[in-house]
Amino acid sequence: MALITLDRPDKRNAINDEMRTELTAAFAAFDADPSVRVVVLTGAGSAFCAGGDLSASATPDPQRPRIVEPLDQFSKPVIAAINGLAFGGGLELALACDLRIAAIGARFALPEVRIGSLPGSGGTQRLPAVVGPSLAAQMILTGEPIDAARALAAGLVTELCEPDKLLDVAMGHARTIARNAPLAVIAAKRALRVAAGTHRAENLDVERKLFNELALSEDRNEGRQAFREKRQPVFKGK
Repeated sequence: MALITLDRPDKRNAINDEMRTELTAAFAAFDADPSVRVVVLTGAGSAFCAGGDLSASATPDPQRPRIVEPLDQFSKPVIAAINGLAFGGGLELALACDLRIAAIGARFALPEVRIGSLPGSGGTQRLPAVVGPSLAAQMILTGEPIDAARALAAGLVTELCEPDKLLDVAMGHARTIARNAPLAVIAAKRALRVAAGTHRAENLDVERKLFNELALSEDRNEGRQAFREKRQPVFKGK
């Protein structure tokens, strides 16, 4: 078993380029290590992950990999131990995991429409498959969060626990999985992904194309600028 901790607590573990690189390296190393059969992914401090880091201005890059790409390429089970809010790319990271366990105070949202964007790392494809189309539409179109109790009822997470018990519970599940035949577990994960239909390249490519189109809009620039300036954005539909 291995533990990966998103460790920028002062930024609510928002993902920057350095973290992208480190996540890619960590998952690649664990995939190549036969002694690692399961990975637990969690966040430091009071948040799981607030998504991409919007605090710095960045030029849109259509070639930038999805935040979840290291998980999509990982062959072994990943358990998300969601210790706090999972917003935007943070929720997309959790959705790319195979199991999701959350602390009682966790919250979940895909708020991209509020800054002139949309989920670009599988959120529009995976969330409906997990919680159903109606709740997914509500979350994606309003950008509003849901609490842990509703996430449990909707099947977004499989279990809730007290924050101080979260890692123990997640590691317990990891140990159970690790006791099973490793090739069978890897094959089962592949079969489950096919059944869910959430890793079809053509679907994810449509989402990414729309994400990249919005990245060049005036509204997207206004949304990110308003976020940095801590004000309400003024959208013009351009």
